[in-house]
Amino acid sequence: MSNTHTNRRYQRRRPSPLQRSLAALCAVTLLQLHLPGALTGGHWIQPATASSYVSHSMVVLLVRGKGRSTSKNAIKTAALERLFSRQLRRLEQVRSFELSPVAGGKIVAQVEKLVEEALRALLLRTPQRATERLRAVKALLDKTPSAGDARVWARMFKALGLVALARNQLVAARDLVLRSMTLFPSQTTAEYVAYGEQATLLFDTVLKARQVAPKGDLAIGKAANGAEVWLTGVSKGTAPTKLEDLPAGDHRLTLRRSGFNAIRRFVRVTPGKTVTVNDALKPASFQQDLDAGRKVLKVNFRQPSIVEDRIRELRNEIGTDQIMVLKASFPRGNTVLKGYVLLADGTFKKLKKTIKRDENYLDNAAQFLADSVGTKVTPDPEQQPLDERKSVVVATKNRASATDAYIDPNAQLFQEEKSAEIPLTKKWWFWAAIGGGVAVIGTVVGLLASGDAAGALGATGTVKINLNKASQ
Repeated sequence: MSNTHTNRRYQRRRPSPLQRSLAALCAVTLLQLHLPGALTGGHWIQPATASSYVSHSMVVLLVRGKGRSTSKNAIKTAALERLFSRQLRRLEQVRSFELSPVAGGKIVAQVEKLVEEALRALLLRTPQRATERLRAVKALLDKTPSAGDARVWARMFKALGLVALARNQLVAARDLVLRSMTLFPSQTTAEYVAYGEQATLLFDTVLKARQVAPKGDLAIGKAANGAEVWLTGVSKGTAPTKLEDLPAGDHRLTLRRSGFNAIRRFVRVTPGKTVTVNDALKPASFQQDLDAGRKVLKVNFRQPSIVEDRIRELRNEIGTDQIMVLKASFPRGNTVLKGYVLLADGTFKKLKKTIKRDENYLDNAAQFLADSVGTKVTPDPEQQPLDERKSVVVATKNRASATDAYIDPNAQLFQEEKSAEIPLTKKWWFWAAIGGGVAVIGTVVGLLASGDAAGALGATGTVKINLNKASQ
């Protein structure tokens, strides 16, 4: 008979702190890959915070009361509707819905961004980059010439003029800056200082030449009867009309009428002559719905339930997010407003306001609109300079130095372009980092896999067996 003595020692293998840290890192990485909207910048974002930056389109309609209205009040009401539509542009998170839409509105933001990048490139003395941006702008505007108002085109012509100046094309630079000033006459020398002494001299020369430029006239015919006339960003009344003593050159003309597609194009004023524009506006796709809605609102203005139902229908028919409907009266020195507003969240409420017609009339009108929809008023973009820059700070390697990066306004206008940087994929540390990352990920995956296998097999350890033989 033999006696067998067995001695077993059990030892449990636990993951080290390094393994735990790597596993947690992988878990966070996978979470970010599968839930890209959940983590942004390492912080959780509440849905309400993200949605608060969404802008809503809005339209303001003014209706006249029952019965016959004097032509004077009708003109005031139409003018007030146009005024409110323009004041909507001053509200935060609100986009003015155009009752007279113009083609090309969707590319305006892209054009503005490219022109701004071109002007910044000129400030940094890199005209080649500016040229690339302006080529992209030209490609967009060639497809849709009606896109962009006078301000957009004036900024583009200014950038083109500065590029021509960099190439020592003085005649072209003069003509382009002159076109810019024709579209936006309120430009000043301060807006050219940051581009250097040559640019400042160019502007002063063009300014003096423009002051003695020949004049011409522009007539808007009856085909656009009732349309609002805008020339170089300034309201010129309604068509038909004749505009006299205009500086010769290209002007940006816009004809608008509620319910009709707007016309926006260039007209060239010829010295000593009258140029006639007799373009007819075409009805917009929502014209019939808009006209029918105005009639219902006019008849039932004092019945809130009917007005609310019609406003909700009209919002869907014309495609806007918010609608304000007002009726105005004009007692001496004041504008009395009564009406309703339907907000983007479905809230419907009554409105009543008296605005004094004084020097603060426009600001008070904008504040009334802002209070009605629960937002803030921003500075009037039409009162801002075209391109006022006095210096520029360049961010280099994620650091900004106000001393080293400042560009002297009197320095040479354009310097040679910097040599092209070495592509990222041709730098040794790029591939070293890639290799290191792959190695780390492989190690982590291997550790995680081994840990899972160990858990599936149960406890692990060592077994020692001692056998003692015994003779019978």
